[in-house]
Amino acid sequence: MTTRNLKLEKKNNHTYNSWSYVIFPRLLIGVIILICAEVFSGASLQVGLWHPWTWLVTYWLYFAHFFFFTTLAIRTGKTSLGALYLWGVLFGLYESWITKVIWYGYSGDGIFAMGNIGPYGYSEISMVFMFHPIMSFILPLAVSCVIYPQLRRWFPDLAWFTRRSKGAFAFQVYLVFTFATIIGMNSGGPFNLALNLVVIFVFIRVLTWLALSGDSSSYNSSIVVFGNRGFLGLCIYLVLLYGVSYVYLRPKGLPSVPVQLLTFVFYAFIIAGLWLHRSRQPQLNIAMEVEKRELRSVKILLILALGLGFFFSFFFKTPELFLLIMVTFLIWTPMGFVLTAVAFLKGVLEHISGNRHSDY
Repeated sequence: MTTRNLKLEKKNNHTYNSWSYVIFPRLLIGVIILICAEVFSGASLQVGLWHPWTWLVTYWLYFAHFFFFTTLAIRTGKTSLGALYLWGVLFGLYESWITKVIWYGYSGDGIFAMGNIGPYGYSEISMVFMFHPIMSFILPLAVSCVIYPQLRRWFPDLAWFTRRSKGAFAFQVYLVFTFATIIGMNSGGPFNLALNLVVIFVFIRVLTWLALSGDSSSYNSSIVVFGNRGFLGLCIYLVLLYGVSYVYLRPKGLPSVPVQLLTFVFYAFIIAGLWLHRSRQPQLNIAMEVEKRELRSVKILLILALGLGFFFSFFFKTPELFLLIMVTFLIWTPMGFVLTAVAFLKGVLEHISGNRHSDY
């Protein structure tokens, strides 16, 4: 990055990183994360999106984790697709210390949905290595890049998810069908789901109007990068969240100390993978354009997923729907392990390539 670009970015951050300028875009992104993580999984549907717990705890849990890792990603330059996936795994590891899901099951009763792999639930561990990296981190960030095109200067790889290609189309179809069935099963019935959809619609409409009242193309990385004081606030919040929930939320779900220490091996492996990935510079001199059809396709995918989910909600107690979802869970866990291995291997290759270039 040139000195001129550094000065320009610093000036832009000084202009746009004010609390009043970025608050509504960040809140809108928070709702997008909540939809991708909690609505598509159906996790908050039965409790209801109108429940205080959703907005006082769940929303801010996702908000803080997302912006904590996007801030680190941009500050370190680890913004390739492989690196973003690894940041997402670190995100997903909250399912150990906070919810204890990987150790105690989805329902918090010690019963795993599909058996176990050692001390971890077979299906539950996919939340760490498959669901959260994609649905709670990469996908919301890709959508954010469509809404705020300048973010693609920092995350150009994410354009794949919304641009026209056979691979992207297949991925989109897979997401719609997979999460429509999950929404249907966890909907609590069509009436309950309909109420949740009304809440979603209201929040999206209000925050979209507030967040996009200006020229969205003028926003820069400050939307997803917190300043020093803001980042310190995120750190304090996360320390308190982990500390309080570790002790008071499902304390019976904590396994033995050796098992807890074993979980830190995941952290070590992922952090090593991130270290191996080369840092990237933002493409400040390139105009990052978003096609109009990309935003339209995002809206269509959302409508299709929720619409099909509403259809499946009429059959939410049928064993056939449950079997479809079991197939999904059966696939997710090995797929998550494969993606982790691929992301780590890409880091190794980037590191080797970087060392070779430095020899010349």
